[in-house]
Amino acid sequence: MSPERHLRLSVGLVAVFLAMGLWLEAMIGLRLGGWVDDELRREFLRLGHAHGGLLGLVNVALAYALERLRTPAAWATRVRVAAWLGALLVGVGFVAGGLLHGPTDPGLPVLVVPAGALMLVVSLVATALVRPGDLAPPDVAARASEQR
Repeated sequence: MSPERHLRLSVGLVAVFLAMGLWLEAMIGLRLGGWVDDELRREFLRLGHAHGGLLGLVNVALAYALERLRTPAAWATRVRVAAWLGALLVGVGFVAGGLLHGPTDPGLPVLVVPAGALMLVVSLVATALVRPGDLAPPDVAARASEQR
């Protein structure tokens, strides 16, 4: 994923989840039934909106940080994909878990939330630790040596 694409997709993620929040608050504020009558559904829609929007902003900052820290391209590409996908999984996992829930528990899609959060945390740690002179990730280095 290129730096420009990462930044554009991250801003798009923020826009989608913030628009969802506007819709959700309008439904609650205007006392319109349907989607928000169910307390568990309303809570998980709020969680999805808030986490998706904030983690989208984290990705915007990460897109800047990867360029500013001159993270090697092989690492940066993987970090960008994992961070963006992680933010998407957290936001969508909460939303889908709320929409497809049982009587007292969220639906199964909420199980992707921890996986997405872990992807994002690992991406942030990699961004903090990998320096410009560091070697490529192991799978990239192995492929490069096979081609020689």
